[in-house]
Amino acid sequence: MQLKIVRYSLFAFLFLAYNSCKKAAVKATVSCTNSTTLAHPKGTALQQLLDEYVKKGLPGISVLLGDGSGVWYGAAGKADLENNIDYSPCTVQKLGSITKMMIGVLTMKLVEEGKVNLDDPISKWIDADVLKNIKNADQVSIRNCLQHTTGIYDIITSSGFYLAVLSNPNKHWTSEELLSFIKNQPANFAANTSVKYSNSNTIFVALCIEKITGRNHSDLLREKVFTPLGMNDTYYHWHDAVPSTTAQGYFDLYNNKTIVNVSNLVTGSGNGFTGVYSNVFDLQKFVNGVFINPIIVSKSTLDSMMQWKFSGDNLFFGMGLFKFVDPLNGVVSVGHTGGDLGYACEVYYYPNAANKNYYVTCVNYGTNGKTFLSPVYDEFVGKLKAIVIQ
Repeated sequence: MQLKIVRYSLFAFLFLAYNSCKKAAVKATVSCTNSTTLAHPKGTALQQLLDEYVKKGLPGISVLLGDGSGVWYGAAGKADLENNIDYSPCTVQKLGSITKMMIGVLTMKLVEEGKVNLDDPISKWIDADVLKNIKNADQVSIRNCLQHTTGIYDIITSSGFYLAVLSNPNKHWTSEELLSFIKNQPANFAANTSVKYSNSNTIFVALCIEKITGRNHSDLLREKVFTPLGMNDTYYHWHDAVPSTTAQGYFDLYNNKTIVNVSNLVTGSGNGFTGVYSNVFDLQKFVNGVFINPIIVSKSTLDSMMQWKFSGDNLFFGMGLFKFVDPLNGVVSVGHTGGDLGYACEVYYYPNAANKNYYVTCVNYGTNGKTFLSPVYDEFVGKLKAIVIQ
C-alpha cells in the first residue's frame, strides 16, 4: 500500500475526536521470546545498523537475512513505546502491500488448479452494479489487475476514503464499500496502455477469487499459502484477530516531527490490498517456499509471474511481484514492499546471487508518507541492501 497523507490538520483533528471511542484491534503489546541467532559474518554490521537507525528515530526494526553463510536475525528499538516493550524478531506487525504478493501467489495457485483464468474479464465475475461508474473496470482482466496495467484510480489517493477511515477507525470495510470511493474518478490512462501501481487492483482480484470459488479469499489464503508453509504467526486482519505480540504502529500524523500511535486506524484491511500481519520468521518461510524451493506454485508458474512490465524508476511489475534493478550496480531483487499508516516492510530475494541471498525487514513506522523519518527509512534500507549483497 503506497500511502499518501494529506490535510494534516484535518487528520489530526479527526484523530483526536475519534481516538477515545474506537474499539482497538491492536492492544498494548506483549513481549515475545525467540531463540538466539546463529553466528554470521554480517551479524555485527547488521546489529549496528539497526541500533543506528533506532537512534535516528525509527521506533522499532527487525531484520532477517539469508545467504551462503546461513541466516541472521535481529531487532532493535521498541514495539510499544508507551509501555517500553522491546521490538524482537518474533514481534508481529502489519505488512501493508506484502499482502498483494501473497494474494498473487494464491491466485496463481488457483490458476494451477484450473479454478482461475487470468484472462477472464473482472466483469465476468463482479456484479455490474459494483463496477458501475468505475473507469476502465469493464475493459480489464484478472491478469491486468495483478500487473497494474488497468489504469484504474487508486483508492488511497482519495481524501474521502481517509476521512471515512478516521471517522470509523476500526471499521471492517467490505470490498464494495471501498470501491465506492473510486466511482466517478478519472482513470490514470486508457486500459492496458501503460503501467501504474494501484491499490484498487487487488481488491478486484480478491473479489473475483471469491465469486469464482464461492469461498472467502482469506480462508483460501490460509489453506493454500500460510498453512502449507507453516506460517503459524501470520494473521489476516480483519478476518483474524491479531495476537498480543503485535507491535504498535506510529506515524508523524501532525507533521510536526512527533510520532503518534496510529495502530488502530484500519485502512481497508482484509480486502486483498493490505491486512496481513506477520513477523520475519514467517516471512522467511514465505521466501523459501515461494522463491528458493517453490512448494506452493511450480517453478514454471513462478517464471510466469515474473513476466515483467516496466513502470519506470528501475522498477518492474510482475504478477503480484516487484522487480527492482539497482541503478548503481545492476543487481536484481524480486519481492514486494509494504507500507501502511503506521508500518513498513520489505521482502526481497536476489535470484541471480550465487548464494540465493534474501532479506526481510519490518519497521513499525509509516514511511510512505512524506515525513521527517521517510528519508531516514530510505537510508536504512539502502544500507541494509548493501550489506545483503556483499
